[in-house]
Formats: sequence, structure tokens, C-alpha cells
Amino acid sequence: MDERDPQQRPFWGQASLISGRSVGLLGHVSRPFWGLLGTWAVLCGVVASHRFQWQKSDLLTLGLVWFLSEVAWGSLWSLAVGTDWFRLLGRGWPPEHPASVVALPYTHPRSPGGRLHRWLSRFLGWCRETFWPEAGASLLGLLGALLLTRLLSLFLPARFRLLQAILAAVIGLGLLWRCRGRAPLAGEAFVLTVLGWWAGHLAFAPPSGLPLMLAPAFALAVWGSLRLERGLRGGVALLNAGQVLAAVLLVVLQRPVAAAAVGLLVLGQGAFQLTLQAGGERAVVARRIWPWLMASMALAAWVVP
Repeated sequence: MDERDPQQRPFWGQASLISGRSVGLLGHVSRPFWGLLGTWAVLCGVVASHRFQWQKSDLLTLGLVWFLSEVAWGSLWSLAVGTDWFRLLGRGWPPEHPASVVALPYTHPRSPGGRLHRWLSRFLGWCRETFWPEAGASLLGLLGALLLTRLLSLFLPARFRLLQAILAAVIGLGLLWRCRGRAPLAGEAFVLTVLGWWAGHLAFAPPSGLPLMLAPAFALAVWGSLRLERGLRGGVALLNAGQVLAAVLLVVLQRPVAAAAVGLLVLGQGAFQLTLQAGGERAVVARRIWPWLMASMALAAWVVP
């Protein structure tokens, strides 16, 4: 099946200035577990750090990390990748009513200054007629999310700069994927799972190698679940492979009992996956698998050394 997004819709509406996952309107009623996944990943990262204490300073740090990951980073991803910027660039040019821009005195119409004046008039007219009505709110939201990210970063460790650089790279890849008319589901899974988990972990503990690799493993499973929900090829395989990889990592980390428990959770999901062969609806099966997947994440985070 083609991976192109048939509806070409943005991930979130254009009306919200800051529409991160936890304050957006879509997904949290019809897809409750999906709406909680970003918060769940942050909490799993915090649990995996084994440094969190129930005191005011740690609670404040947790709140800052959650707000940065869910609201600021979530808004950057949702608005940057979810808005169809490329479609807007091909519409409404030249504008029907160029803007009135005062030209420099004694400027010849055919001179470089005259050509610049005409282009600027058309560009401002295009912004007023086409760009601003459709994407103005998204642009304001991006600027607000960038400012919010900068402010929150002042109160968090310097190692968060690396996470922000990774987010910028993932957004760039997501834009490229949207330009090709495809839904960036892998990027969505990465932003939700990996960046949230790593943010929660790095807020309280330094990087720790293999334990941090659990997040990409579960992101692979989340990617598979998203593909399954949309009826794309390879969804079930990626879903199972990600969790099996997490179980293997737990074995490497000398947590065989937890690895076996994750394996049992994968087998439990297999009961729902078997209904696909009987004509079960993929979206329904994907939703029923979410609690099992989140349980696997929590278990792995709890036992990781």
C-alpha cells in the first residue's frame, strides 16, 4: 500500500497558536493512549534515570522537562511538519492585489531597484492574500514555541542542546518527507518516544549508553503501530521487532526476568494481531495494542540499571 497521506492534512489545526500534543484537540479523545504517549515517554525516562527524588527541586525539574518536551517541542514538530508550507508556496502567485510599497525616488522601473520594488509589492500582497490567512497562526505558533524552548532551556542542563539539535534535524527530515507527499510517521514516533524518554533521563542523570538505547527500540515499535493504524505495510513486523529488540537489550543489561515479561506482553499483543487475518480493522487493533506497548515501556524503564 502506498505510504502517501491520502488526506494531506496537518497533524493539528491552524487555529491554535501553541498546539503541542498535550494541548491540542485532536487525538486525545479518539486516540487516548496515543495522546498520552509523549508524557509516558518522559516519565519512563525519569524512572530509568533512578535519580528522581520526591522533593521540590526534582518536581520542578520534571515539570520543566514535561513542558519542554510536550508543549514546546511538540508544537515545533506539529506546526513545522504538519503545516503544508509547500502547497502554499505554489498558490496565489502572482497576487491579484500587490501591496502598496513606496518606491525609492528617481528609481527607473527597469532598474534593479525598480524590479526589487515590484517583487516586494507582489510578495507582500501574496503574504496578505494567501500565506497569512492559511498559515499565519502556524507561523506565530512556531515563533512562540521557539521562544518557549529558549526560555525553558535556560533552566535545564546544557546537554539538552544536543536534543534540540536532534529535534531540528528530525524536523528537517520530516519536512522533506512531507514535500514528497508522505506522512512522516517515523519522525513522529521518534519525537514522541526517543526525545521524550531521553529528556526525562538526561534531566536527572548523565548519558548511560545501553539504557538510552531502549528508547529507539520502543520508537521502532511505535512507528510500527502508526503504520498498522494507517494500513501501511510492515506495521506489525516493526511493532513486534521493536519490542523484541528492547527485550534483547534487557538481556544484555542482565535483566532476563524483565526481558521475559516484555516477551509475554508481545505474545499478549499477538492475540489482537491474529484478528487482522480474520478481517479485523487495523485502527481498532492498533488502539488495543497501545496499553500493552506502554506497559512494556514502563517495565523496561523500571528495571534498567
